[in-house]
Amino acid sequence: RGKTATEATDDIINNHLPKLKELKLSGEIHVNNIDVFCEKGVFDLESTRRILQAGKDIGLQINFHGDELHPMKSAELGAELGARAISHLEEVSDEGIMAMARAKCAAVLLPTTAYILRLKQPQARKMLEEGVIVALGSDFNPNAYCFSMPMVMHLACVNMKMSMNEALAAATINAAYALGRSDTHGSIEPGKQGDLVIISSSRWEHLIYQFGGHEALIDYVIVKGKVIYQNERCGTM
Repeated sequence: RGKTATEATDDIINNHLPKLKELKLSGEIHVNNIDVFCEKGVFDLESTRRILQAGKDIGLQINFHGDELHPMKSAELGAELGARAISHLEEVSDEGIMAMARAKCAAVLLPTTAYILRLKQPQARKMLEEGVIVALGSDFNPNAYCFSMPMVMHLACVNMKMSMNEALAAATINAAYALGRSDTHGSIEPGKQGDLVIISSSRWEHLIYQFGGHEALIDYVIVKGKVIYQNERCGTM
């Protein structure tokens, strides 16, 4: 509060991150990723570079917010710094897409954001064709108040022209990759954490095809191999 972006950058690098490192080493806090809002009027490209590099230097994975409202060359910067993922990317450049593909940097696309803010849609098809690892997220916040991944996948298929198979992979295994967790999460395989849903439908595609009312489709939610939710109407549909 009350600081310019440059002063805030210096404060983060000189005070916040050293304190965070101290708390991590003492076991008081566990943090995996560092994020920066790289945008006009927020943190410019050079401030973003300084913060992300300082976070990387203390062992944090780079996973940040870029190229949403204006083309900032965030994708190129993320690829250069070895970012695990970049979110938004509505204004990503062709060069940025190619750089992310080469660097195996995941693109976390947020269909609800483009829909609610009436922004142009991220170039999901171009990213997929260029070999970018595409993940999907809800961007759940006061500005995009949706935490339904089936709705997110539906919007990705309709507005970003993804196939249902691509949307499913983007919401599961690729989303796990974007968090550095694809070795333990994101797919149903021996040795991975047993997180899954059981749906009441003849085809899994109904989870995406059906627009709303997903609670009626989901019979069970299983986390770490244990049933944590059972639909009261389970088996009646």
